[in-house]
Amino acid sequence: MDDVFVRIADTKEIQPSQMKEVQVDGESICIVNVEGKYYAIGSICTHEGGPLPDGVLDGYVIECPWHNSKFDVRTGEVVSPPANEPEPAYEVRIEGNNILIKLPGKSKSSPQIELELLEIIRVEGTDTMSFKFSKQNSKAGKDNTPLLSEYTAGQFAFFDIGGVNNDPKGPIRHFTISSSPTENFIMFTTMIRDSPYKKRLSTLEEGAKVQIRGPEGQFVLHEDYSKVAVFLSGGIGVTPFRSMIKYATDRQLPLKIVMFDSNRNPNNILFKKEFDDWTTINKNIKIIYTISEDKHDEHQLNTANDWKGEYGRINKGMILKYLNNTLLNNSIFYICGPPNMLTAIQSLLQEELKISAERIKVEEFTGY
Repeated sequence: MDDVFVRIADTKEIQPSQMKEVQVDGESICIVNVEGKYYAIGSICTHEGGPLPDGVLDGYVIECPWHNSKFDVRTGEVVSPPANEPEPAYEVRIEGNNILIKLPGKSKSSPQIELELLEIIRVEGTDTMSFKFSKQNSKAGKDNTPLLSEYTAGQFAFFDIGGVNNDPKGPIRHFTISSSPTENFIMFTTMIRDSPYKKRLSTLEEGAKVQIRGPEGQFVLHEDYSKVAVFLSGGIGVTPFRSMIKYATDRQLPLKIVMFDSNRNPNNILFKKEFDDWTTINKNIKIIYTISEDKHDEHQLNTANDWKGEYGRINKGMILKYLNNTLLNNSIFYICGPPNMLTAIQSLLQEELKISAERIKVEEFTGY
């Protein structure tokens, strides 16, 4: 397609020193107002997928809220690592109160594909749902070539479900792919909230067609299998770890995995039956479940009496109970969960356990 300008916002919507995320033709774009001049760059951090519009704007520089990468909004260039790839930058035109950006022709490297919704799984007693899609492009020809089959366990993709109106975050969301590349479906798992996107998502019916673009992201398993993978998850943050554990089990990887999975109560533990089944198949996997609700809470007594896992949030004592010094010093740590959990665990690893930042990978779930 030829380059075209499209309207993406009204100038009144973005005040000076403010940012806004918009979705255009499958692209997630951050619009920035710097002293009355408007700029547009990609809104997903090229390091590990952080949401740039949720970060800090200082003059012409955006700082990612996850790992503090910095980008120049005028060019998209990296100002400060850990990111080393620039953001795409878009030409901006103002016509009256309309902000328009110039969209280049579609890239052949990341096509948008259409998948069919096969099944919706509701996790009883929670607001969490999983959505399973076909692995075939429903618009493909006779070959019906599998798509997204080349993604790596732990990556994410963008999902355009259609029919989303007036959502401040736009009509498209990106979700971690919770299925493994070894499975015959694509799945993501999310909490249902009151946003227009999530409301629309919860009403989808089997057979619905969804537009997907990806995969993207670098929150993936390390390649040196002599090093232990230690997963630290909170709630919905366990989704990339499902993909990784299933993949490691199916491929019989010689990789030792220890996962600490923290949840409010036993009913909120996602994928527990699957995890327990996989640990019987894969002796390289050990999972430690912990619940944060008080074991003396009278409303939880029946559950607590049956509970065989840990209590409390993940802390230094809990980690040292299951990881000796040899394991601790030969591990790569993966953290995934809500922002407050991520910050606390990073501090725990670096300040209390003296783990270097180079051995820590993080993925933040902002919960939108």
